[in-house]
Amino acid sequence: MRIVLLSHYYYPEVGAPQRRWRILNDHLRTAGHDVITVAPHPHYPYPDRDRFFDSTVGRGRKRVDIRLGGTWDTGVDGERILRVPYLHSGSSMVRQLLDQTVSATGAWSAVVDRLRGRMKPDVIVSTTPALPFLIAGDALSRLLRVPHVAEVRDAWPDLIPEMNLVTGALGRYLPSSITGRLERDVLPNLFTRAQRRAAVVVVTTDGFKQRLEARGVTAEVVRSGVSPAELAGASGLTATGAIPVISSEAADLSAPSSDTKKGRGGRSGLNLLYVGTVGRSQDLSTAIRALARTDGVRLRIVGDGVDAAALKDDAEINRVPVEFFPQHAGAELAAHWEWADAGLVSLSPLESYEYTVPSKLYSLMARQIPVLGVVAGEAADIIIGTAAGEVAAPGDVDAVASAMTVMRERIESSDAFGQNAPGGMEPREWVVRHASAAAMGHGYERILRQAIS
Repeated sequence: MRIVLLSHYYYPEVGAPQRRWRILNDHLRTAGHDVITVAPHPHYPYPDRDRFFDSTVGRGRKRVDIRLGGTWDTGVDGERILRVPYLHSGSSMVRQLLDQTVSATGAWSAVVDRLRGRMKPDVIVSTTPALPFLIAGDALSRLLRVPHVAEVRDAWPDLIPEMNLVTGALGRYLPSSITGRLERDVLPNLFTRAQRRAAVVVVTTDGFKQRLEARGVTAEVVRSGVSPAELAGASGLTATGAIPVISSEAADLSAPSSDTKKGRGGRSGLNLLYVGTVGRSQDLSTAIRALARTDGVRLRIVGDGVDAAALKDDAEINRVPVEFFPQHAGAELAAHWEWADAGLVSLSPLESYEYTVPSKLYSLMARQIPVLGVVAGEAADIIIGTAAGEVAAPGDVDAVASAMTVMRERIESSDAFGQNAPGGMEPREWVVRHASAAAMGHGYERILRQAIS
């Protein structure tokens, strides 16, 4: 198969979508398929690529020129990438949407210019969370007369009205009657029509699959996959995906503070670590407020995002022990995990997030790291069914504080997690069966073959 992937996010950027498609790209190419990724020049989570290439993640990476129509690039694994222009973005939703729209338009133009005729793909794959790429994939599918596989990683378009995205982005410029209609009717209907036209919509949870099917959308589930290297405990590549391993000696040298864990069986308190995007969807402010109602719980947040400054203010106002660190990878990130007793997975209290499972949950389960899940729905069911940790209702400060206290007591008493799971599978076994790279790759390959048949 000749596969063209349209994505706003791709390696060497760090993040769950980047990690997912690096693993999938490698699987599909190893299986003999021709994959071309069409993506903007790496810059996320920074507003421009200069800041990205000056960061610890981007330093030393190769740059290519920015040209209309795209520029050919070669990925770290030898994959072919067609880099397209983007707009210098920022923390506002308006700037991010404009950035995504410019890149999606550039991707559409580059495919039309360069990938027609003998280079015509057998299938177009688009992936969110950048919604304009769904529209670009739909348009290219109809223009080139090839099937479109639309990957929708979160509960789109349901999140548009639930998060008041249009009002938040354009409320200062347009009356509420217009923004309300756009986010309740116009945009959800636009994206639902594109989903119905797709050969198949790939989602990451069973619950959202059923929700889409009720609207006449053909949907299949492919969960985010944990790589073989990660399952084997090898060093990870990204801040929001694989969890690196580092020796205790190296961790002692590179750990960011003097707070360290006692030997297993004699721990004092709970060291809780959050790694990943620091944004509205994660609602980390609830965890910070919950800390004020607990004793002996320390929280580290490693990552960047639009909520970082506000969370620092929340921690100062509530006078709670929270440490903030910029986005890390490799040995620096491994030092944080050496410090941690448990990992935090958190989502905001929106109905649509009950149909979302953050990929970092699978990483924690694969590494048998206890999970404090501030989640509901399918993600909570997985944690409970595998006995992977403690669960608290999103947005409920008292429930989160109670779960923190229970987890601290279990850690201090060296209680085992993942034992005697009510669902019959311990966390790591569940991941191997349902959320490994192999399961993800074979599932995607089957769906792509069906789409073009």
